[in-house]
Amino acid sequence: MGCAHAIGADQILAELKDAGCRITQPRQALAALFAEAPAPMSVPELHGEVNARLARFPGDEPVNLVTVYRFVNLLVERGIARKVEFGQGYFRYEAAESQDGPHHHHIVCDACGKVTDFDDCGMDALIERLEAESGFRIARHQLELYGSCPDCRAS
Repeated sequence: MGCAHAIGADQILAELKDAGCRITQPRQALAALFAEAPAPMSVPELHGEVNARLARFPGDEPVNLVTVYRFVNLLVERGIARKVEFGQGYFRYEAAESQDGPHHHHIVCDACGKVTDFDDCGMDALIERLEAESGFRIARHQLELYGSCPDCRAS
């Protein structure tokens, strides 16, 4: 069900370099993690995961939390990422979608907060009907579904 992001780590770093940003080791590690993320991640999730990855390589310094916040804010400012909020009191970050590219939506577990992406929302027929009935030209939509993930239902 996960959605592959349309942007890779090399593209993220190229965008940052074009914007005049330094390409540091923490930014390289964060770009790789962000590009591979199967679902939106919070700053604490990015921070924990990037440092877990770096701990596998002796000599690599851990990334501090402020660096992660600055990184995601920079991605949002550059239009590379977007903030998403699922009523949990904090933001998560995911690759921004192009206007012409495929879109995706989210299923959110109310118990543990796990987020899963899904691609086919089946909204095409509804959008066509609403456009015909309302006269609106619908440019985009957003859909989040909430419930219980398999792990939480099992416990």
